[in-house]
Parts: sequence; C-alpha cells; structure tokens
Amino acid sequence: MPTLGQILTDDLASKLNDSGFLNDALEFTRDVMIESIKDSSEYGYNADGSFWDELSDSHAKRKGGDYTADLRFKFYSTVGAMDNLYASVQSDNTFEFEFGDDKMNAYMEAHQYGLSNGRSRMPERRWAPNEADLESPMQQENLKKIESFITEYLNESSTVQGAQIVSI
Repeated sequence: MPTLGQILTDDLASKLNDSGFLNDALEFTRDVMIESIKDSSEYGYNADGSFWDELSDSHAKRKGGDYTADLRFKFYSTVGAMDNLYASVQSDNTFEFEFGDDKMNAYMEAHQYGLSNGRSRMPERRWAPNEADLESPMQQENLKKIESFITEYLNESSTVQGAQIVSI
C-alpha cells in the first residue's frame, strides 16, 4: 500500500509533467517578460532597473542633440521595435525575441550588448535580462509573478482522493 508521501509525490509529479502545465507556464512567463521589456524600455530602464546610459556625443549629435534618443518606439516614422516585439518558445524551453525585421533586430541586439552599429558603438541598454539581472528588484518582481502562477496551478484540484488518504 502506498504511503501518503508517495501519493502526494505522484500527484505533484503528474501535475508538473503535464504538457498543458509546461505550455501554460512558458506562455505566462513569455507574457510577463514582454510586459516587463516594454515597460522598462518606455521609462528608460535596463533589464536590471538601472537607467540607460546616455548616447555618446557623436551619436547624440546625429540624433539632434538628444542623449536619451532611442528608436524602440519610432523606428519607422510611427512603428518601433516595441510595437513588433514577439517572443517564441524554443525546443529547449528558452525564449527567442524578435522585433519585426532584420533592421530592428540588429538595432535591438546592438543595444542589448553595446555593439557597434557601423558608425559608432551603441550604449548598452539591456532590454532582456541576463543571469546577473535576475537578482535585481525588477526581475525579482517578475519571478514572483511566475512563482505565483506556478503555486496557483499546483494548488488547483488534486487527483488525490480522500478515500486514498483515509485508507492509508
């Protein structure tokens, strides 16, 4: 006869191994990350909650003297990278972010890593969190949302029946 611990462990394992749970958890995580990326970008924050670095003098001069200019919201006259932000779940359960076309993807990658765009080095303005960012208050808030989703899912109705517990 199985012990109560075995019954509960089996129930928990079946919930965590359910493909519906994994898909729902990944979709929820993707949505939390996209919302966070858009919000932090709108207010000029990196993925760790710190303010963006200003543009270099030469880069700002090309932007009309605006040291905070960014094309995340107006890449093409009215449409920016944030309007086209899409994240897909990869087979290894990681996320791949895309921004609509090759030019926007290259621009956002240059800012994520502080790369050269051909004319000057872009300031690092991380929109996606790296490993170190996960300790920041901003990312801890995102992780709490995800944790709450998982906790709520695990607290949903159990497959363990009262008769199983009573008979032990």
